[in-house]
Amino acid sequence: MQMEWQSRKGNARLHNSDAVALCAWDNKAVIAIVDAAESSTSVELASRWARVCVWAAVHAHDRLNTSDSIIDALKHAHTRLRSRHLHDRASYLIASLNLDRCEGILLFAGDSLLGISGAGTPVWLNTPHTVEAHYHHSSTECPTEIQGAEHILTRAFKGRRFTTPERRSFVWSKGASLLFSTDGHWREHLRDGTPLTDLQDDASFLRLTAGATPLNVIQHTDTSNLFIVDRDDLPDMDQEAL
Repeated sequence: MQMEWQSRKGNARLHNSDAVALCAWDNKAVIAIVDAAESSTSVELASRWARVCVWAAVHAHDRLNTSDSIIDALKHAHTRLRSRHLHDRASYLIASLNLDRCEGILLFAGDSLLGISGAGTPVWLNTPHTVEAHYHHSSTECPTEIQGAEHILTRAFKGRRFTTPERRSFVWSKGASLLFSTDGHWREHLRDGTPLTDLQDDASFLRLTAGATPLNVIQHTDTSNLFIVDRDDLPDMDQEAL
């Protein structure tokens, strides 16, 4: 199994507030990508919430109601992070994967996307939680007076209150790769064709290609924002200093 992580700070940002966490064991993997809105604590939030998402998904991986168990754990973690990140918000996406069967469970809130990547343009499995996407989905023209509609989130991590992520199941074909992408990557770079060196927003992606080889991680990033979690050393979320 090979994972490629690329992440870079946007030209209009002071810090790179994207992060990814992953845990792989046997024929299973859990991956979480977080894109925090820039603030004095956004880098901290991105790294913490990415790891929380992985911890929650790994603990729930083999339970009957996996997605419900993940959400319950996220709610619990949110109460412990709330005071520190009261005014923060972030997009995030969690994928709990069975690599042998090429099937997974996806939970997401915000505008990070998961796609199936082959030779061409990725086939995205989710739709961003933005005002623009909301109007597009309802076949209603977005009012022109709503400025920046593609960047206004309708669902996300919010410090003040917990927002339940959307959930869905998915499958992919053997040989295809999964692409985890923040909006700076899929919107500015892939969709709009902006060169990486000219991107205004933080832009990150993780590409997962399953295979029989041991886990191999390749990374190109300008900050320490890739976290590999050991399943045999998972912390107790009731005791861990989140």
